[in-house]
Amino acid sequence: TIDDVRGAEVSLRVCGEEGFELNGISSMERISRDPAALALAAAGSLHQYPDGFCLYLGTMFAPTKDRDGRGKGFTHRAGDVVEVASPKLGALVNVVQPTSGCAPWTFGAGALMRNLAARDLFDR
Repeated sequence: TIDDVRGAEVSLRVCGEEGFELNGISSMERISRDPAALALAAAGSLHQYPDGFCLYLGTMFAPTKDRDGRGKGFTHRAGDVVEVASPKLGALVNVVQPTSGCAPWTFGAGALMRNLAARDLFDR
């Protein structure tokens, strides 16, 4: 429900192959605008998205842990395991790779909807 979104806590974990680890938690209760108000502002008669849209509700946190020494900041490295998780939604886990080593992304939102419809997986 929208109340689940309002009260959600989202965690972020980055684990590097060299043993680097970065952890953080972000509470949706701390964002400045209500998620329902943001959704209403994003979609309506003046903003139409036939294939749907994804509404991002804010930045979790800026990485504050230096990776390669004091004052050097943070950057991802190939092989980093990144996990974004929420107790009610589960976890999304990805391994960082350079763009040049990744296959092109060709399966967009429209293709997803056609795929779900062909398999009769839409809620009725």
